[in-house]
Amino acid sequence: MVEPQLLPQWPEDKLARTSEVIGALDSPLRLQIILLLNQQPHVVHELVTELEKSQPLVSQHLRVLKNAGLVSATRTGREMVYRLAIPSVMSIIESISGLTEQDSRDDLAARRAARKGPDFVDATGSVGSASAFGPIGDHTPDADPGLIPDGPSPSL
Repeated sequence: MVEPQLLPQWPEDKLARTSEVIGALDSPLRLQIILLLNQQPHVVHELVTELEKSQPLVSQHLRVLKNAGLVSATRTGREMVYRLAIPSVMSIIESISGLTEQDSRDDLAARRAARKGPDFVDATGSVGSASAFGPIGDHTPDADPGLIPDGPSPSL
């Protein structure tokens, strides 16, 4: 019997903080903002122009990133200048990007293998594919609960 593994113990505040940061990264637009801020600090109107999105939308996403502690802002005259507060977030994004690329390659290989199928040649020389089940009666239920109602038919 396999012993159940204990979950690593993290304090609730650490779990909440980590979840907030991961949630802040869960948006293509926020990732684009982070990529731009990684190049250099920007004011909102520069981000709006670069991203071709509305100012309220960009500001809303900046607020999420700022609340998560990933972006900081300083006032310069009438404008807020945004920059990455944690530049190391780029290495996390790069790592995640690498994972998704590997998953895509693995998924493609699996789809190709499934499409090809396990062909075999029987004694007559016919080509077919293998069956995972025996004769029909060996694996079908007596009644399919999705097709035979338990109660009376509705009256019209």
